[in-house]
Amino acid sequence: MPPKKQKKSEPVQASSSLSVPSHEKNKKNTQTKKRMKMKSSSKNKGNKKKEEDDDDDEEDDEEDDEEDDEEDEDEEDEDEDEDEEDVDGEDDDDDFINVEIEFVTPREEHFTNLKSYLTSYCDGTQFEVSQLVDLVLKQDNVGSVIASRVKEDEDEDPLGVLTVMSLNKAKEFKCLEEMKQHIIKKAPKEEAKTVKDALNAKNTGLIISERLVNVPQDVGLPLVKQLFDEIKWAVKDEKKNEFAFDQYILVSRCYLDTFTPAVAASSAAAMNNKNNNKRKKKEKEVTELVFPNLEDEIFYEHSQWSFIWEAGGDDKPQEFSESKAMRMCMLIDANDIGKVRKGVDELFRSAF
Repeated sequence: MPPKKQKKSEPVQASSSLSVPSHEKNKKNTQTKKRMKMKSSSKNKGNKKKEEDDDDDEEDDEEDDEEDDEEDEDEEDEDEDEDEEDVDGEDDDDDFINVEIEFVTPREEHFTNLKSYLTSYCDGTQFEVSQLVDLVLKQDNVGSVIASRVKEDEDEDPLGVLTVMSLNKAKEFKCLEEMKQHIIKKAPKEEAKTVKDALNAKNTGLIISERLVNVPQDVGLPLVKQLFDEIKWAVKDEKKNEFAFDQYILVSRCYLDTFTPAVAASSAAAMNNKNNNKRKKKEKEVTELVFPNLEDEIFYEHSQWSFIWEAGGDDKPQEFSESKAMRMCMLIDANDIGKVRKGVDELFRSAF
């Protein structure tokens, strides 16, 4: 097994979400030009009316109009230059901030941040979260803390964690038993026995994946690769059979978005003409399942079973303020991890 390093993967460059996206800048430029064009058209309309009223002075008016138009064009060019400078110039307040994302070994100084991210794991129900964080920190051979750093000489800022815990330790550590019981409690009655048997199985790993929603999405690919490479090394090179899992349980954050699909203008017109004297039917609403962590979608696709419930005890991030916060529990067979890794690789390489 390669020696453990502080920085466990290549850094991922990210940008602050406070900056104005490039398409918004283009939009602002377009609106400025459009406004100027409308202003110019209004002036020409006024000049035309003036020419009709003063036929005797037509030649003089044309000369004046030409001079006025030239002045207007000069003013518009100056205004446009100023707007472009405001959008793209050095004085723009919406500059990007380069942030380096690292995957680092869990350490004691990460305790407070990790506790805040894991506190809501049981949907507001209190459990031994401090004990869980201690387990994460002590398990330094498998699992990564996602951290950001703006400058090399600054302290890193933990943004999340991805690790796996053996549920064989549930009898020894109260936090794992409490997490198991919470999942069983949320399972549908007809599936409760199946879920309970999976959680009590000898070689079941509980994947713990929690991170801030505004962490760059492209960290998902190296994170998944790093986790399962470390599990492989731990079993093969370090002979730690506690990581020789037969199956994995993942409790994922997800959201339900309900919306009405937009109707194309041509289709809407045809519908109105055809059903002119009929009552308009109400558009059917569509509900879509969204995973903030994109890799969870691939885990879901390859899961043996899954169930979902409404999340509680956690404030929704602004990005999902109008969505319904949910939790999904899924079981993935260890034999399907190769398919998961391939699917995650294809997803992220096509998306980024």
